[in-house]
Amino acid sequence: MLSALDTPQGAATLAESLLPPLGNRWLHTQAVAARAQEAAAAVSREDRDLLVAAAWLHDIGYAAELRATGFHPLDGARHLESLGAPPRLVRLVAHHSGAVYEAEQRGLSAELAVYEREDSPVLDALIFADMTTGPAGQSFDFDARIDEILVRYEPGSEVHNAISNARPYLGTAVERTQRRVNAFTSLRPSQQATIDGSGWWPPTLFAVEHQDAELLAQLLDAGADPNEGNGATPLTHSVEAEGDGALQSGGPLTVTTTAVLLAYGADPGQADASGETPLDVAKRYDHAPAIRLLTRHLSGTWAERPQPM
Repeated sequence: MLSALDTPQGAATLAESLLPPLGNRWLHTQAVAARAQEAAAAVSREDRDLLVAAAWLHDIGYAAELRATGFHPLDGARHLESLGAPPRLVRLVAHHSGAVYEAEQRGLSAELAVYEREDSPVLDALIFADMTTGPAGQSFDFDARIDEILVRYEPGSEVHNAISNARPYLGTAVERTQRRVNAFTSLRPSQQATIDGSGWWPPTLFAVEHQDAELLAQLLDAGADPNEGNGATPLTHSVEAEGDGALQSGGPLTVTTTAVLLAYGADPGQADASGETPLDVAKRYDHAPAIRLLTRHLSGTWAERPQPM
């Protein structure tokens, strides 16, 4: 049974028992949780409660009764672990907002490394929520948020150095989250509900699985990453879906979704989690149209073709 701590209600209750005496820190936490709820479209339906719970709990390590190392991501994670919180929640709190960079400044890298960082849309969205919310709950864009942190903390301090070093990493996470939100919210509510109920995530994989080139193009137009998958890449899954569809139906091989992905910049050489590249999959299915298309993209001859006037 899941701990109540990885639900928004349970997490909010714990945060409210610790943070109100800290004033602005409590205002910040409430606003980060609200921001995470707004960004929930960036993650799968199964992970949305976890994201919001982590947002409620990300700063509990600042509570006076939890301070041990003085490094709030680590102190917060250790407290959650002592309460029997689910490991993913503990790890998200431990690694929120580039904690590894501050751990290095504080000489606590080994202690933080006990908690393995998950590089995922959930961690990205947690960073987004924190890095677009000001110290008293204000709504900031990313650059304004980073700049106000650098003003609040003296140059040469641990936090100032850490945030300066982490800025590119944090900015990329914020950008990825915004792209994911934009792509999912570009869909009609009925499309969103269908994808949420399908078990396919990210949405590009749903479009590929159903060989829906129009939906795929809509998602990519709205900012979806043509290379982001979940084990399979969109391109390897596209080639497989095309090949398997032809086998099952007895119809001709098509290359529609593969062509759409390549047109939007999918990497023709990117392997999936098993090490198979799109070309490997195409050869396995004897998918001649995909083999020709992928070979041309891999060789660069597609880009070299004269463009129509």
